[in-house]
Amino acid sequence: MRKILFALTVAVLPALALSACSGGNTAPASGMSALPNLAQHGGRVHRDDNGASDIHAGGATFPAYGYNLGDQPVGLFTDSQPTPGPGSLLYGAAQKIADGHAFLYCLTGSGYGRKEFEGVQTVGADACAALNASPTGFGGRGDPIDFVGSDVAMPSTECCAGGTTYATTYASTYGQPFEFPTYGGPIVFPYINNGSGLTGLGSNQLKLTTWTYCAIANGTIGFWDDAAITKDNGGTPVAGHQPISFYYRTDGSGTTYLFENKLNDSTSGCNQTWKAPFNKAPYQKNGRSAAWTFPPVNLNALAWTGPTGSQPSGSTFVGASGNPGIISGIQSGTGSPYATGYAEGAWANAATSPSLGQAALLSGQKFISPTNANAVAASLAKATSSKIQFGMGSDGISLGSSTPNCQLYIPPTVFVDPPTGAYPIVGLSYFMFYGQDQKRAGSNHFKDLKGLIQYLDSSAWNSSLSNLEYTPLPSSTRTAIQKSMTGHSTTPACFKA
Repeated sequence: MRKILFALTVAVLPALALSACSGGNTAPASGMSALPNLAQHGGRVHRDDNGASDIHAGGATFPAYGYNLGDQPVGLFTDSQPTPGPGSLLYGAAQKIADGHAFLYCLTGSGYGRKEFEGVQTVGADACAALNASPTGFGGRGDPIDFVGSDVAMPSTECCAGGTTYATTYASTYGQPFEFPTYGGPIVFPYINNGSGLTGLGSNQLKLTTWTYCAIANGTIGFWDDAAITKDNGGTPVAGHQPISFYYRTDGSGTTYLFENKLNDSTSGCNQTWKAPFNKAPYQKNGRSAAWTFPPVNLNALAWTGPTGSQPSGSTFVGASGNPGIISGIQSGTGSPYATGYAEGAWANAATSPSLGQAALLSGQKFISPTNANAVAASLAKATSSKIQFGMGSDGISLGSSTPNCQLYIPPTVFVDPPTGAYPIVGLSYFMFYGQDQKRAGSNHFKDLKGLIQYLDSSAWNSSLSNLEYTPLPSSTRTAIQKSMTGHSTTPACFKA
């Protein structure tokens, strides 16, 4: 039922809803039944939401499979919008609060969410697009929506000092923002090995050393039977002489930022000084380089800066919108079943028809699977409360907030070089709430939103994250979030009616 409903939902959208950045390559905006988009809802389809009780939100796709299990509230609030699936964060919070109000989260990408939160764009009441389509709005009642998700915290150019977009648009009405991390997860290389695709693996998991996945991502390696991939996988080609199709994000994407941040790293990423065996054949030879030489991702645009279109090596880089769009493209788009790309692991883990594998990446002397919950948790183990930079922007410059205790930022330097034996590419995501919403003061929204934040950091929710291929934040960080919300000692509450 879930897959049939997804096909019907996507089919009503214009075929050109999904766009690419360049080269005319796009992932298919098709009605494929690959993603677990809409569960068998029972009574969970929320009809004609004309009241003011339900909570509308949206933004980042990296953490969003955990937020709503891919149940996209397609359309307008006056349409029949599905609410989050059982087992998701937003479903669990609604059950815990038990006042009959629903949370609806529209997946649009981090950049689109931040623009809505800051008032740069006001499309909260525009229709929420289907998964893997370019974002159009959030399907809410109006502007602003209640909260947003982003995998990249706000930079100082957007908030909160005078002259920034947030200060100009919303600060006088809604107060200073309450921004805090939610949870983390792995960024993975999905692939098909389900009767087609990388059949040379047999039942084995694809293995990629750091040099090799860097050379794939920068376009140096163009075919699946490249000697470096073969060496990584024990000497047997994982496929015949098939060109690699690599899917990248076309929307404003925090996943892109986190992925490129790792590629650009000079300690354990693509710009390290390569030692044996990676400084010689079959790796770095005849001028072949795994270096990431592209510009850094702009914190405002969050756009992919790497290769696009056809490459001299034989590979092709194809654009897609959102983590769901990446998964959809790998399953049935250009180059399938010989495609890969970068996506958050929960989406790859949940995909069906066909199911997807996730490459094991080299950490120290061992290949580590992103499905190893302990290895992913180890990558984010240092994201403790002691690493929180209060009031700091993602660009490393103070936000200039009057309540710096209300913006809890953990820089990627904390997890870009995880310890040996940990999965090497991870990220975490953020929620952004309005600290004081005068328009909603006295309504049920404050109670519901506070209940959501409390449930997010509860042991009940965090103990279930590994089942979805996410990892919880350390307990000290979750405690710090709760203290900031309610206030403590001489520090005022960050979230109040």
